[in-house]
Amino acid sequence: MIDTVAAVVFEDSTFSLMARFEIDGVNAQQADVSSISIKAWDVDDLTTEVLDTSLDKTQVVYDTLQTDSRWSEDSTGYNFRYDVEDTVCASAGIYLFRVTVNTTGGKIPRMQWRITARKLEGS
Repeated sequence: MIDTVAAVVFEDSTFSLMARFEIDGVNAQQADVSSISIKAWDVDDLTTEVLDTSLDKTQVVYDTLQTDSRWSEDSTGYNFRYDVEDTVCASAGIYLFRVTVNTTGGKIPRMQWRITARKLEGS
């Protein structure tokens, strides 16, 4: 079972998906990752992906936990961050984002977010 993080954003806006993920109880690092990808769907049409791309692990996985101002979950920090472009949630609705990590040890952790994109006033 995949834990799902819920969040609210505005349509046509950029936002970050962040998480702390572990492999065998240890915070994952770039060397643990052989490939990483992200997919997203509008939940009203799960047959059409609004995002489907491979990610560069050096751009989204951190070897040390990050505790900058973007992270408010706890004081421990995150080791994964993906910045979603404003074109992905182009209209109000609910979107499902799923990140799949293929590890060098064969484990396949998954992270999932349910994002509600609210309509901007006047748009």
